[in-house]
Amino acid sequence: MDAYLEKAGGYLRHLCLDIPTRLVGTAGNRAATDFFERTANSLGWRTETQRFDSLDYKTGNINLQAGETRFAVSISPYSLGCNVQAELSIAASIEELRAGDHRGKILLLKGDLTKEQLAPKKYVFYNPDHHQEIYRLLESQQPAAIITATAKNPAMAGAQYPFPLIEDGDFDIPTAFMTDVEGERLAAWAGKALRLEMEAQRLPSWSENVCAFNGSQAGKRVVVCAHIDAKTGTPGAVDNASGVVVLLLLAEMLKTHPVAAPVELLAMNGEDHYSAGGELAYLNRHAGHLDEIRLAINVDGAGYRGSPSEISFYECPPGERDLALAEMKKYASIREGAIWYQSDHMVFAMNQVPAIALTTAAFMDMETEIAHTEKDTPELVDLPLLVDIARFLDAFISGLAQGGEHD
Repeated sequence: MDAYLEKAGGYLRHLCLDIPTRLVGTAGNRAATDFFERTANSLGWRTETQRFDSLDYKTGNINLQAGETRFAVSISPYSLGCNVQAELSIAASIEELRAGDHRGKILLLKGDLTKEQLAPKKYVFYNPDHHQEIYRLLESQQPAAIITATAKNPAMAGAQYPFPLIEDGDFDIPTAFMTDVEGERLAAWAGKALRLEMEAQRLPSWSENVCAFNGSQAGKRVVVCAHIDAKTGTPGAVDNASGVVVLLLLAEMLKTHPVAAPVELLAMNGEDHYSAGGELAYLNRHAGHLDEIRLAINVDGAGYRGSPSEISFYECPPGERDLALAEMKKYASIREGAIWYQSDHMVFAMNQVPAIALTTAAFMDMETEIAHTEKDTPELVDLPLLVDIARFLDAFISGLAQGGEHD
């Protein structure tokens, strides 16, 4: 136990502190995937990678002012830069956006239009009609730039406040964001001239998934995954270096007592990125062969200090579910929890692959106060919780291998 705790702490510190960022497309993200691959190889796992194109971005100064009055505002991720002087127009509802004349103006979006972060234009897993309509209206009206004023919405944007309403490298109107309070201050200047200057650049790049295999060829495989990327500006300890740590601990445990069934440990890349590039690369790689996966297990947001882990099930056959629940009873730190739809297990569940998710029981508290911010540091991670998850998965996968397949 002590040896696993020491390794877990070392893995966590390296991913969160030694690597400056794990944002998709950055050198830090590639350093993280390289580290995962090297460590898995050193433990005797065969690895393959799935490379995909991605965008990095660089931002500089931003200035928004009306006369001598300046406003607190940030550049939206992946936005283009601009230097614009134009009249301020406002839309607070879809009706106002439809009816307004915003061409060539600096458009402030607020109110009902900014309650939830817009799904990226090409995001295939979730893209509601009203989001698509907002994009169509913005692109047809062609404002010179867009400012979005947002309140807190943990269900859609984690603990970020304000959050960028638009985070999309496929949207080409320069966009910035501010708090809802600052948005009301800005709205007082409707119809008057503003100056917006912002320095921003998109940088074509690449990233990759790393898949580690134990070498067994007998039967369908179990996939255990955790997303290795993180948002910009956060160490991403609970979200989701902790999940990657579980994969590496499990890699060592399954080396110590191997199983006859095939196992894949998947460091998925892009769960926190607008393009979902890693998920799409994985689905493309295994198109037509997802039925070769017996079960997918996703670890995301686990190990939050002071809170037990929770397990949830998605169309699992009774045998797998019963075995997991029986094994879970051996761990006071793991209990059954509610289903949730915000992570990579849904990539599998939406494609008819039975899935299990492991996260923290304090998921909503973590999302509300910690996720996607600079607060998500290694000090928030309870290492014994991670070791317990890895031990549980080790025993569960061993039980699956011994018990054969369940219909």
